Amino acid sequence: MHTTTAILVTPTRREHRYIRARTVGWIALGIMILSGSTNASFGKQIGETFSPLSMLFLSELCLLLFSLLSFGIVPIWEKLCSMRRSLLLPLITAGTINGILGPVLWFTGLQRTSAVNTELFGMTEMLFLMIFGVFIIHQSLRRSHWIGGMIILLGIITVALRGFTDGLELQSGDLSIILACICYAVGGTIIGKYLRSLPPQIIIVTRSLTALTFFFLLSPFITRSFLSEVSQFPVELIFALLSYGFISRFLLVFSYYEAIEHLPIATVSLLSTLTVAGGALFAHFYLGETVAWYQTLGAAIIIAGAMVVQWQNLSRIEGKVMNFVRAHHR
Repeated sequence: MHTTTAILVTPTRREHRYIRARTVGWIALGIMILSGSTNASFGKQIGETFSPLSMLFLSELCLLLFSLLSFGIVPIWEKLCSMRRSLLLPLITAGTINGILGPVLWFTGLQRTSAVNTELFGMTEMLFLMIFGVFIIHQSLRRSHWIGGMIILLGIITVALRGFTDGLELQSGDLSIILACICYAVGGTIIGKYLRSLPPQIIIVTRSLTALTFFFLLSPFITRSFLSEVSQFPVELIFALLSYGFISRFLLVFSYYEAIEHLPIATVSLLSTLTVAGGALFAHFYLGETVAWYQTLGAAIIIAGAMVVQWQNLSRIEGKVMNFVRAHHR
């Protein structure tokens, strides 16, 4: 039988856990947006020297090293050993899709298209995540999601059509970027459906190990060796390489998995469109690229759409926080 104290305290504790989980999710989402804004610029810069397969090896190696240094080899090994065997297949499947197929297609497209198109068509991952979230995970979309999604799509179209002054022209790498987004959306859906109970570092390490195994198995059949590319790598790009490994890879992937663990996939996918504006600004200040007026307009529309889609969620969270504060100060 529950006591009166337990009945009164239990909802408060449940409310506290809910607010804490949501707070972690929002912080992770913010980090994901900031780190994702550097992805195209750093990748474009060092991709001029390395092949897509070498970029895969470098990015996943950096991701693995940072994960092991951050969380420790022994704790990660213990969590892997204590993991349920039923999660092994979806874990390896997600690692193969997000660690091999997606990055290879992404790096191939990045070398063959512009940074603007990379940011633009990279936002198609949001659409595929929404579709897979509805039909596979059976997550429901609110009216605010649909309205905000349409506004965001309008912003993407505005950039694609140069402010509706030109037709849509696809470059050779654009299709690779879109296919990579499909792969990332499939992997994210598998994680959201089957692997929500796993810590993000376990998913990251498995993904990196899968990618590195693929690289070493394929290396004997590659004509241009990785060592030859390293010998030609400019010294002045070492900062870009390290920044890409830690910020664009480790922080992006880790915060992404944390975000989809604590927030709905539709929310994460829609707000990830803010990297369009962040990526354009970072490319402008870091690479010196010119930001056209239609890109600024498109970014503003995308941000407005993100605000619309999250207005209802922010109001609900604010109400829960106020109820929690009142419960502790009456």
